[in-house]
Amino acid sequence: MVKLAPAAVFAVFTALVSAAAHAGADPGAQITRPPGYKPMAGDVALGEKLFNDTKLSTNGMSCASCHANHGAFQASFAKPYPHTVAMARDQLGRKTVYLDEMVQGCMVMPMAAKPLPWDSKELAALTTYTATLQKTFKPAR
Repeated sequence: MVKLAPAAVFAVFTALVSAAAHAGADPGAQITRPPGYKPMAGDVALGEKLFNDTKLSTNGMSCASCHANHGAFQASFAKPYPHTVAMARDQLGRKTVYLDEMVQGCMVMPMAAKPLPWDSKELAALTTYTATLQKTFKPAR
C-alpha cells in the first residue's frame, strides 16, 4: 500500500472533485467570468485565424460556421456588451452576457467543446476579433 502525505491526498481529492464538478457542470456556470477576472487585450490576426479554425470544436464547426459574413448575429449584436443574447438566455438561463462570455457560450454549445481558459491568449484573441466584427455589423431593418 502506498502512503501519501496529507497534502498529496488533498491535492488528489481536489482534482477529482473539480473533474467531477466540471463533467456535470452547468453550462451557464462554465461561461461565467470567474471572480476577479480582468479581460486581456487580444491579437486580432490570431483571433481571425481561430474564428475559422475547426480544431477548436469537437464537431468540426468553427465560429465562422455560423457567423461568416455576419451570419447568425442577432440585432442585439450591435449593442454594447453586456446585453441580452437570445441563445445565452434560452439555453443557459443568462439574462445578460459579456462578449467573452458569449464566445465561451459558443465554445460550449454549438461547437461542443470545453470553454477556453479565461487567461488564455486564444480567448482574448477571439473576443478582440469578434469585437472588430461588431463594429462593422449593421442589423437588418
